[in-house]
Amino acid sequence: MTADAPTGAQRPRRLRTRVPYVTLALLGLASVAALVLGGVTTARQNEHAVPTATPPEAGSAAALCRQPVQKPAQEPWLAGDGSAEQVWQQHADEVAQPYIIGPNGWIFWSDYIEQYASQAVGRDTLSESEIARWVDYYGSIRDGLAAQGVEFYIVVTPSTSSIYPEELPSWMQPLRGSTILDQFMAASTDLPVVDLRQPLIDAKTPDVNLFSWSNSHWTDYGGYVGWSALAPCVNAMFPDSPPLRVPAVSGHEVIGDFNEWASFGVTSPGADWSVPVFSDPLQEVTVTDKDGATSTVPGSSVMDASKLPLSTTVPEPWTGKSALIVRDSMGGALSPYWDQAYSPTWQVSHAYTGFADFPKYRELVAQYKPNVVVLQLAERHLINTPPPGASY
Repeated sequence: MTADAPTGAQRPRRLRTRVPYVTLALLGLASVAALVLGGVTTARQNEHAVPTATPPEAGSAAALCRQPVQKPAQEPWLAGDGSAEQVWQQHADEVAQPYIIGPNGWIFWSDYIEQYASQAVGRDTLSESEIARWVDYYGSIRDGLAAQGVEFYIVVTPSTSSIYPEELPSWMQPLRGSTILDQFMAASTDLPVVDLRQPLIDAKTPDVNLFSWSNSHWTDYGGYVGWSALAPCVNAMFPDSPPLRVPAVSGHEVIGDFNEWASFGVTSPGADWSVPVFSDPLQEVTVTDKDGATSTVPGSSVMDASKLPLSTTVPEPWTGKSALIVRDSMGGALSPYWDQAYSPTWQVSHAYTGFADFPKYRELVAQYKPNVVVLQLAERHLINTPPPGASY
């Protein structure tokens, strides 16, 4: 087993941004999404649309790619009476710290990083104009790539708070409502997006952490569970292409404690970083890193975000195709499978944390000429809106 400690989150610019609703779905098979306007949050004065959608047709690509996530039992931020914000302000000192800690010791970012805590409960949401910007932006990328014969899919990797919401602080539990990712998915109509939340929620057990209690990333084993849902979805999107595979595993093992908050003096509950134990070795991977150095590593190796941009090759890629993978640190746990599926891969960092640095897809495709383009986007980045008119 080879695993790197995931790259820690970086403190963003002191720029207050909101994210547009992203409309994403699959190949015309997605369900019809209806946006019902809700009230305006008293404290945030944010135009909020409550997501509702008809369940996708059984057996469709949409059914594989966007398994229904249970709606929150309440929408406290839409009540309009300000009571949710009053509770929030009672805990303002706690949220002002870089982190918050749940009753069982799970550690989460506070609003120090991309309004994480506010996103986790639905205090920060998206306006309809922001939704439209996301829709137009990703629609133009989809259409531009399709015109060049390039396959394209989007993987939204969820935050810990979306998979383990019960581990948030007790005072936050009654405040949980629809999130930006709920909005993002409900607005989807014709874009190829994969929502991994429900498969990960269904796979939770007390025996293994799919996300770390002391790190904002999913564990390598959590990434394997995510891939197990992603692969059949992508295969349904592109049924005429050679399929992605799910390598067999015999179990998992815990390899350490990658405490992302150690520098803040926070003690981890203990080692929980789980990795899959593969039944058969994956192909060795040849990697050329950002400095131009080339090496051969075990197939289970994680391509950490600190090493980007990089390229990989394997002797017999599953699909026989090349791929440009635009990703962040959450893509590390998926990288062993992309490395096996495509050759070469070119893995580059996106910068969905500021307008000026959004990835230039047209330029990247002209540079690498891939058969497939993959965007992997961490949920929390959805709060950073593309500029008006952004396109392929």
